[in-house]
Amino acid sequence: MNCGPEVVPIEILQTGETGVIVDVSGDDKTVSRLAEMGIRCGCEFTIKRKDCPTLITVNGHDILLRCGQAAMILVSAGAASQLV
Repeated sequence: MNCGPEVVPIEILQTGETGVIVDVSGDDKTVSRLAEMGIRCGCEFTIKRKDCPTLITVNGHDILLRCGQAAMILVSAGAASQLV
């Protein structure tokens, strides 16, 4: 039984959807690079374009994610007010 918000890869969300980043997986180099870009746990985001690359907005900055990168980012969709 899952009592919390659903956690999904960011790549399955649709344009206009929002949420909160809950986990970033991958090797240390990739996770560090994504963190440098502003992609960290707890950050709110909006999907601006669902495609490959995926365009998201985090902290007012537009960021392009490669398909592989988008699969590494787990999010809670539409749950910004529940987690922050």
